[in-house]
Amino acid sequence: MVQRVLSDWYLRSRLKMRQVRLLVALDEHRNMHRAAASLAMTQPAATRLLGDLEKLLGLRLFERNARGLTPNAYGESMVRHARMILSALDHSRDELNALLQGTAGKIGVGTLLVAASVLVPRAVARFKRRHPRHTVVIREGSTTAALSAALQRGELDLVVCRAWSELPAGLRFEAFYAEPMRVVARKGHPLAGRRKLKLAQLAAWPWVLPTDETAYRKRLEAAFRRNGVEPPTSIVESVSILANTMLVQETDMLGVLPRDTAERNARDGRIRILPVTLPAPSGPVGIITASGRPLPPAAVDLVQALRETAAEVSRPVSRS
Repeated sequence: MVQRVLSDWYLRSRLKMRQVRLLVALDEHRNMHRAAASLAMTQPAATRLLGDLEKLLGLRLFERNARGLTPNAYGESMVRHARMILSALDHSRDELNALLQGTAGKIGVGTLLVAASVLVPRAVARFKRRHPRHTVVIREGSTTAALSAALQRGELDLVVCRAWSELPAGLRFEAFYAEPMRVVARKGHPLAGRRKLKLAQLAAWPWVLPTDETAYRKRLEAAFRRNGVEPPTSIVESVSILANTMLVQETDMLGVLPRDTAERNARDGRIRILPVTLPAPSGPVGIITASGRPLPPAAVDLVQALRETAAEVSRPVSRS
């Protein structure tokens, strides 16, 4: 066990940018030769850089084996912070380019189906009224895990999603509000006129559902089984709000949508909400950010816009 404390000023004065880049390359390639080639340096030069860094820290960062190099706990920590350093430099570059081009910066936002159609668009519109020269890049994902990994790599500034029980170290979640899910069908669907339905009655119909790795898909399938039937077998998998809504409108497929999205489309006459009880979602809607990486000032303002918008769209949950 290491008993000493590493000196901040010593590491800052000795750490080289080439070593930072090499850490990330080694984590991506897990092979010294390929990592060196990706950085346009020779393998001996890369080996010396890693050896100098491990000597500087007094720690072994990678385990050498027949398959190449694998980061140990110290290495994983250094790789994570190396990615943060490179991400911060990328942000700096983007801001400088934005100033040169007459804009004012860029913010990366990851979002899942639960927030993609109401919360995020409204919050971004509010943010843009205050920061018209800022660019917001919205990246829609299929799982919280994938978007959180992009957040850890510095590719995103924040992720809007539901609470996640497997949140990795170094990330934090801020809850905004709870939002249940609704079953929806097209306007003239045979089930649209029913006053009450049970989930078991819907299993034989075709469905458009989130992909099978999503938490809510697992909860929904478990609910079918608790109701004594197997989950639907005629399905389309999609996490696109637009595609899901169109499939429901144009076919006899049933779908599940967040309450606010479903009610907005129902008010427009596009779909009908079916009177059936669904399992509660896995958690409240909110944001994930990296606790070890301060948000750029504009991203802080975007988070505030999300909070304000969440306060407007949230309301008590009458049924799940």
